[in-house]
Parts: sequence; structure tokens; C-alpha cells
Amino acid sequence: MEYIKSAFASIMENKARSFLTMLGIIIGIGSVITILAVGNGLKHTVGGELNEIQSGGITILIDAKKTDKYLTGSEVRAIGEEVPEAYGASPSVTAYGDLIGRSTESGSLKGGNEYTLYGKKKELADGRYYNETEAESGAAVGVMSQQAAVILFGTTDAVGKSFDATVGGQTRSITVIGLFRSEEKEIEQAYLALRGKEGVYAYIEVDVPYTLLTEGFNLSGANIQSYQIFPYPDQQDAAALTARRLTENRLGLRGENAVTIQSFASMLDTFSRILNVVTLVVAFIAAISLLVGGIGVMNIMTVSVTERTREIGIRKALGARTGSILVQFLAESSMITLIGGFLGMLGGYGLTFIVSKFMSFPPRILLSDVALVVVISTSIGLFFGIYPAYRAAKMNPIEALRYE
Repeated sequence: MEYIKSAFASIMENKARSFLTMLGIIIGIGSVITILAVGNGLKHTVGGELNEIQSGGITILIDAKKTDKYLTGSEVRAIGEEVPEAYGASPSVTAYGDLIGRSTESGSLKGGNEYTLYGKKKELADGRYYNETEAESGAAVGVMSQQAAVILFGTTDAVGKSFDATVGGQTRSITVIGLFRSEEKEIEQAYLALRGKEGVYAYIEVDVPYTLLTEGFNLSGANIQSYQIFPYPDQQDAAALTARRLTENRLGLRGENAVTIQSFASMLDTFSRILNVVTLVVAFIAAISLLVGGIGVMNIMTVSVTERTREIGIRKALGARTGSILVQFLAESSMITLIGGFLGMLGGYGLTFIVSKFMSFPPRILLSDVALVVVISTSIGLFFGIYPAYRAAKMNPIEALRYE
């Protein structure tokens, strides 16, 4: 405790010099925290969007370039029932066209069966999802978000309303039977888009039975070359491998690499690894100022040792041990960098707050990053304080007392 008090007193005696010494540490720590916060925020935001896109499902693709074989809807259902690691499987058919309600909007019809609901990250706000009978009979029903309902009908009270969908020159009337809950800001954005506010746009996506697309709109006939498997939690890899094996066996494609797995989970892992590398590289560049700050600490502590040569000589003449002198100066250098780290941390929080005002996603400061800052700043003080402290500790007391 005495060493800490002594170190703090020495810092306060030379406030301006101590602050200038800390400046490199403050800038480095603040920059590192801000960069890590931005990287964490971007990873979290994009990860959430990828999870939303994948809707909890893993896509199994049959490569049309390597085979002309395909599955039927009933075969996809059978495969899903044979995968013990999954709830089930659904054909994946998508069509793009014009959706006509109170206005005509571009949008997409996402075809699947009742298992598709297992993969949704959204909850139903009104109505229901289509059932197995509707999925297999080609019923002209659909489920959309509240945001899409506002765009298409001008209201979130859309269950029971109908709209026309035109795909490939064919038009069918589709009745809305359910609405996914949208966030308030999404609904507000939809109303702004409805009023034609410049720069505001909302895309419409409607879940429909796959048979409505394959039979009602005559898309690809009964040929299913893409389907989704919906795994139980933490069973993604096992479910995907089982589904691929069953598909290859059913179509006689083993060893031909014609059946592939498209998992957004693996894409997210790849993205996270790339972003982590980029973030660390940028953070490392920013941390160069920490090195400069550390050299500044070593320089100022060397000056401090020179200035206090007679003091060191007197202390050693009175019986102070080499270890005591060493610890005293290490404590002072660590105190400088610790205070600099704390101020840098505050600066990092402030800079992150300012940066967040100009970004479309919120930065995230993790406690682990803050703890890392404390460790780094203290370590810098210890490392760069070793030479001056060792020089002071090994000083000859007689020569020190003679020093003018």
C-alpha cells in the first residue's frame, strides 16, 4: 500500500508530465476499445441478419449441372421424417412477381410446407400458419409480416383479406391467414413507405404452400431440387449430413458430389472468423500507439530515476533493499499506465458513443474487452518500467549520494 501511495504522490507532483506520458496509452486504449466495439457490433448485427435469413433451416441443394435427378414434395417430407436430428423437411421454392393489394408492389412468394414454421424466428401476431392439408393441396393461402400487410393493405388488420399475385404471366388470388409480428419501427417504416417518403422502402415476402407455386403457377412442375431441413438445437451438422446421405441414397447419387449443404451457420462462422481477423489487425495497428506510450513511460521513468538519484542513495544507505527500490518504481510505472488505461477506457466509451451516431448498427462493448484493457495497460507499465526500476535498484548508494 505504501508503494501505491508513494507512486501516486510522485505522479501528482508532476501532473503535466505524467499526463503527457499517459497520452499515448489513452489514445491507444481508446482506439482499441472503439474498434473492438464496432467489430463486435457488426458481427452481432450481421449474425442476427444471417440467422433471420436462414430461418433456422439448412438448405440441401441438388446440383442441376451434375445430375438431372430431383425429388418430389412427398419424398422431401419422407426424408425429413427419416432424419432423427430434425423436426422435418420442407421443399424450398421461391417465385418473384407483382403483389396487388391497395397498390401493386414487387415481392416474393416463398413456397414450403407446414414444417417451415419450425425454422421461423418470428412469432405469429394474428391468425395461423398453413397446415399439412393446405401445403399438399395447393391452397391459395399466405402468411406475411405485419410490415408487409401495411404496405399491401394499409393496415395490420389483414387476416382474411386477399391480394392478387402475378408470377410468370399468371395471376392467382391469395388469402392472408396469418401475420408474423413486426417491430414497431418496422411498422412505422412501412407507413412511411406507404406515404411515399423518399428513401424509405419495405420489401414484401409471403409464405405460401409450395404446391401453390409448383401446381398453381406451374413452376418447375413437381421437380424439387432444393429443400430445407429444420434441425433440433445443436444438431445442425448431424441433421445436414444425415439429410444429404438420405438424398444421395434415394437418388442414387453417392460419390458424385451432386448434393450439397448450404448452411448459413457455416457462413456465419466464416464471416465471424474473417471479421475477427480484420478487427484484430486494425486493433493491432491502433495498438501501436500503446507501444509508443510504453516507450514514453520507460523514458519518463528513466528521467525520474535520474532526478531521484540522491533519494535512492539515501534510501539505500538507510537500509532499503534492492527489491523495495525495484517495486517502488514498478508501482509508479504501473500506476501511470493503469490511470492512462482507465482514462483511455472512458475515452473509448465516449468515442464509441459518438461513432454510433453515424452508423446503422449499434457498437457493442464487452466486459471481456474492458478486462483486457486493464490487463494490457498494467502489463505495459510493468514491462516498460522494468529497465528504469532495475537501474534504480542496482544503483551504487555511494555514487548515488555523490550525484549532483
